[in-house]
Amino acid sequence: MNDLTPILIAEDSDDDFFFFRRALRAAQVENPVLRFRDGSELIRFLESLPPEDYPSAGPPWLLFVDLTMPIMNGFDVLQWLQSWKHAEKMRAIVLSGSHREDDVKRSLGLGAIDHLVKPITPAVLGAIVMDTLKPVHV
Repeated sequence: MNDLTPILIAEDSDDDFFFFRRALRAAQVENPVLRFRDGSELIRFLESLPPEDYPSAGPPWLLFVDLTMPIMNGFDVLQWLQSWKHAEKMRAIVLSGSHREDDVKRSLGLGAIDHLVKPITPAVLGAIVMDTLKPVHV
């Protein structure tokens, strides 16, 4: 198994996920990617992990989350993450088609570290991943 920190993405659009993966490959990011088609699927995954699988030392996990998804949207995910006991080890970035100022403010207010508008270039995505997944020294 790859020992690189996984990148999580909550994205319901197959097309958007295809372009996300393509941008990662173009940026030469080799981290494994775990995709979830809606927020509830992501949360079920995080809640089902045994404690030893949660990140401890090392870099945080990186989550890209779309705002518009069925069942549980990106805002719901960000709100849930605020109460998750391992939230300090997760960095959430909104990757959305929305550039509306109220969506950006709400995303950041709910703890996202950035709000990016689709499509994202490989250079920007690669820089964000490399910067966010630097090892954490405590």
